[in-house]
Amino acid sequence: MYSIGNLAKMSNSTVRTLRYYDEIGLLTPSHLSDGGHRYYEEQDVIKLHYIKVLKGMGFNLISIRQMLEHQQLSHKEALAMQLKVLEVEKERIEERTRSIRYLLQVSEFEDLENWKDVFARIPMNSSPTPIEVYEKIWSKHFSKDEVHYLKQLPKIGDDTDTIEVYTMLINDIRQNIHLDITSPEAQEMASRWIALLEKDFNRNFTLAQKVWNKQKEGNDDIGFYRFDPAVVDFIEKAIAYYFQLKEKEY
Repeated sequence: MYSIGNLAKMSNSTVRTLRYYDEIGLLTPSHLSDGGHRYYEEQDVIKLHYIKVLKGMGFNLISIRQMLEHQQLSHKEALAMQLKVLEVEKERIEERTRSIRYLLQVSEFEDLENWKDVFARIPMNSSPTPIEVYEKIWSKHFSKDEVHYLKQLPKIGDDTDTIEVYTMLINDIRQNIHLDITSPEAQEMASRWIALLEKDFNRNFTLAQKVWNKQKEGNDDIGFYRFDPAVVDFIEKAIAYYFQLKEKEY
């Protein structure tokens, strides 16, 4: 048998919690000593385990009591519940990981001195948003084939090499935004930007420009990051000059 203190320690609970469970009839001790001390047996330990699993799945204590009163859980069912808890927790961890990664990537795009400005630039996918949400928005502006292609594009918050390359490029632009767009350094960054567009959009610059324009309009959140106007201006002018030079070469 286990004292209430021992059970609390081994189950990572508190004595106060176990006393409360006893008061509401959720987990009553198998034995009470003459002095009123609570003692628990193995079946009580198993029952407490079920309670913690169900609680971790989001069930309230009233529902848990009803479930335990009307259903005897097998070891297989207990393992299935544990698996479900781990799956739910995995999803929560992935959501938090994506949000933190998003903010780290945003920190390369914007100064984090003013949090209000930063969060104002964070689109819906700062926490995982069902792709169906964006598909409805995209369908208002893009063809079915274009929507299909947009679904494949990397986005801020993704853990991909492409996003890392974009992040490095934007950071370089921000640090050198004072440069003349005709300078070799500015043109090197324009070339890197174009190379990324060629890869991501499979040289479909018409679609790339369409996405860029819709994002600039800002009427709808289409799921892509809205850059600072100064960064946008630098990119547009540097790329325009880049193509002017290319035209002169031919």
